Amino acid sequence: MHRRDLLTSTLAGSAALAFAPRAFAGGTRDWAALARQDRKPIQPDLANVYATGSRVMASSDHPYATEAALWALERGGTAADAYMTAAIAQCVLEPTMTTLGGGFGMAFWDAGSGELKQGGGAFAFPSGAPATEPYDEQRSWTAWGAMVPGFVRGLEVCHEAWGKLPWKHLFEPAIVFARDGFVIDHLLWGYAKATRKMIGRFPGPGRDDWFRDGYMLGVGDILRQPAHAATLEALRDEGPDYFYTGPFARELAEEVQRRGGGITVDDLKNFDQAFVSAPWKPGEAGGTPYRGMEVAPISGALFQLGLRVFEAADLAGMGHPTDSVEALHTQVRLAQELWIRGRDITPDNQAEWVSEAHAAEVLEAIRNAPSRPFRGFSAATCGLTIVDAAGNVAAGTHSSSSEPFGTGINVDGVILNRATFIRKFTDMPKGFSTQLWLFRDGKPALAMATPSRSLMECLLQGAANVVEYDMSLTDAVSAPRFGHPHPGMTAIEIEGDFREEVLTALAARGHDLYRVSPKDVNMGSIHGVRLAEDGLIEGVADPRRRGLAKGA
Repeated sequence: MHRRDLLTSTLAGSAALAFAPRAFAGGTRDWAALARQDRKPIQPDLANVYATGSRVMASSDHPYATEAALWALERGGTAADAYMTAAIAQCVLEPTMTTLGGGFGMAFWDAGSGELKQGGGAFAFPSGAPATEPYDEQRSWTAWGAMVPGFVRGLEVCHEAWGKLPWKHLFEPAIVFARDGFVIDHLLWGYAKATRKMIGRFPGPGRDDWFRDGYMLGVGDILRQPAHAATLEALRDEGPDYFYTGPFARELAEEVQRRGGGITVDDLKNFDQAFVSAPWKPGEAGGTPYRGMEVAPISGALFQLGLRVFEAADLAGMGHPTDSVEALHTQVRLAQELWIRGRDITPDNQAEWVSEAHAAEVLEAIRNAPSRPFRGFSAATCGLTIVDAAGNVAAGTHSSSSEPFGTGINVDGVILNRATFIRKFTDMPKGFSTQLWLFRDGKPALAMATPSRSLMECLLQGAANVVEYDMSLTDAVSAPRFGHPHPGMTAIEIEGDFREEVLTALAARGHDLYRVSPKDVNMGSIHGVRLAEDGLIEGVADPRRRGLAKGA
C-alpha cells in the first residue's frame, strides 16, 4: 500500500497554506501582493513537494505558476486552460527557462471522449539560416542561432482545441507579474548570474530590466518587465496574430537580422509548425504493457522500451539504487542504450524497436557489454501537470530550448532563443519525450512531466521509484538520482548523496562519474500526478527547483 501517513498529510496541509493567494470577490487575485509577500525570495520548501485533492491538482516548478493554474481552474477553465495560463506566467517568472520566443507543447487527456492528444508549436528554421547550413560555434552566439518561435501559435491551437476560458484570461497573472514585478529568488539569480553576459548584451528591455545604475539586480530585488507586460497586453487584446504579423513581427525580424540572424517577416507570417495530433485511446495500437498498465505512445519510444527493460530485468528484485549497485548500474546502462539506440528509430521500425524482443536484447547488452558513454547537451525547460474537476489531465513542457537568455536579443520583452542543440546535435535520438503517461483500466494512473537535459533519465528513475519500488511520491522525487552528462562531457552526472560504497562500486563497473551536489537542478524536476481508483488525486513537485504541488 502506498504511504498516505501523517507525514504526507502534514505536507499536504502545509502546501495548502504556502503561498496562499489573496482572494477577492469575483474570483480575482491580487497577483502583485502574492509575488511580493514580505519581500522574501522563494526558496525550496519540502512542505510544497506533496499534496492531495479530490477535485483538482496543479504542479509546477514555480509556486506562482501553480497558483496561476489553480486560478484558471477556479474560473471554470479546463486543465488545458490552467496549463496555458501557468506557462505564460512562467515566461515572466522563469525567463531563463522558457519564453514567448521559444516552443510550446502539452498533452491533453479528455476524460469525456477517453482520448489523449498532443498539441503545440515547434521551432522552424529561418529562411535566412536554413537547416542545411552547417553548425558554426562562433555564429551560434549571434542571432544566427535563433529559430522562428512556435510558442504563441502553439498556444493558439491548444486553446482552440481544449480551452474554455476566453483567450484574454490566460494572460492576466503574467501581465501583473511582468508589470508590477516579483522578488528575484536564488535559482533565477543563479542562472542569470551565470549568463550575465547575455542579459544586457544589447540596448533595450533586457538591459533596462536587469541592470540598475549599471549593476545587475540580485536576490531579493524586484524584477519588473514593463516592455514584456505591454507585449502580453497586446497579445491578450489583439490575439496571436500580433506576434506573427504586423509591426511587432517586423520589429522582431529587423532586430534579428541586425544581429546576424536569418528570421524574416515572411518566416513569421507563414509559420506552420503548430499542430494537434491524432487521438489515441487506451487499448489501441501504439501502447505498450508495463506491470499491468499501459504506456501511452505519446510518452515516446525511449520510455516505452525502457519500462519494458525494467520489467524484464525485475528491477524491483535488485533493491533500490541507493543500496544496490546492480540496480544503479542497470538504470545507468539503460539510459546509455536508449540514447544511443534511439538514433536508429524510424517510423517503419518503431513497433519492433519497442518490442519485448528488443527489450531482451537491450537487457543482454546491459548485463554483458561495457559502458557506452555519450556526449551531453543542454536545454532549459519548464514542466507542468494539471488535473481539472472533470478529470481532464494536461502535462508537458514548454521551453526556450536554449541556454538562459538565448542569443541575448530581447524584442519588447520577448527573449530570442539560442537553440544550438537543434543545429549542433544532428544525431539526437528519436522518440524521446518530456512526459510519461501510464494508464490502468483505460484511465490515467500516473502522469509526469519534466524539464532539464536529464528529461529521460529522471522520468525513468521517477517511474521506477513509484512502480518498481512502491515509494511514496514524496520519496520518489526526493531520492538521489543520476542525470545527463554535462554539455561537452561524457561522464555521468550523479548526486553526491548516494552512499560512497555504491558510487565506488559503480565506478568499478566501468562508469565514469561526475559527482555533483545533492538536489542538483540538472537532474531534472519531476512534476506529476497519481490518480487513484477511489478518486484521490496525489500531486508532487520536485524539490530540486522550488516547485509547488497544490490540490483541492
